[in-house]
Amino acid sequence: MAVLDHPASPDPTDTLEMELPERPLPALMFSLVFHVLLLTTLGFLLSSPPSGSGSEVDRTVGIAMVHRMPERDLYVDSAETSQGDVSSENAVSSTADSVSAAAPPAGLSPPIDLDGILSELQRSPSPLSGTGIAGETTLDADAFDSKQPPGGNGDSNRTTTSVFGVSGSGSRFVYVFDRSDSMNGNGGLPLRAAKRELVNSLRTLTERQQFQIIFYNQQPKPFQTEGMTTGLMFAEEATLRRAIHFVESITAYGATEHESALRMALRMGPDVIFFLTDARIPRLSGSQLNEIRRQAERAGTTIHAIEFGSEPSATNDSFLQQLAAQNNGQYHYVDLRSLGNPQPITVP
Repeated sequence: MAVLDHPASPDPTDTLEMELPERPLPALMFSLVFHVLLLTTLGFLLSSPPSGSGSEVDRTVGIAMVHRMPERDLYVDSAETSQGDVSSENAVSSTADSVSAAAPPAGLSPPIDLDGILSELQRSPSPLSGTGIAGETTLDADAFDSKQPPGGNGDSNRTTTSVFGVSGSGSRFVYVFDRSDSMNGNGGLPLRAAKRELVNSLRTLTERQQFQIIFYNQQPKPFQTEGMTTGLMFAEEATLRRAIHFVESITAYGATEHESALRMALRMGPDVIFFLTDARIPRLSGSQLNEIRRQAERAGTTIHAIEFGSEPSATNDSFLQQLAAQNNGQYHYVDLRSLGNPQPITVP
């Protein structure tokens, strides 16, 4: 009888190995890539804008101010106003920075320009103060205002005074006297005689009248009093005393320049100018005489001319005769030899 062989029972270990076969590597890689793509897609979908919103361009938002007007409403963009204000502030800031940069250091004092100061004083129409005696302050003919001085020109203020027999009437008088080197001739007789006659005329004035004294050579030198403006002054007692001291302090030197002194006197607006000189040369030209005449007409000024000389009589070609004739004045020639020796001036 044949014996049947039964196959051997499988080993449990072999059965387990059959149930869990080893997974190949490509499948793992595929799974990893799939999950990465899935997560990326979800992130993109979540970050995308809602449907229909689209991408918008940035726009500037401003504030408009409305001005209610009768016919219409006016809209003004506040940004324009702000920009204008900023521009103005920047311009002011830039200017301030420029000034600050140009300014000298705080502790540095600039040098004094003496020539510039003197030139400015000579050009300035503002009156200056001084002692009237000390120094040689000289101002040009434009250094005085042509407006009428206070006090008016009423008949109650008028008087008549004279210089070497030439009379002038009014309430405002200016004495324009030569002090050039030629006045030192004949032992200084011309200057002494002029001073004496000037002081005598001043003493006839009262506090109702006004006066000024201008001695001149190449430049005019007016009478200046401390604490008072340089111009016409009332003939008060104290002022007259200072004026006489000023006359006594004058010395003669330098050249002769007539026009600037006459122009200075005319700008003060006097009623009368007494003009005294011993110089026929330099002559005033025709154009200079015409300009003086125009100024005198505007100011209502009469100009009297007194000429010193050493001849018995004047010549017929003296410009001083023409000056007086054109300005409603008198011309008078003084022979110095007839004066003798003037007495010294008594100063009160």
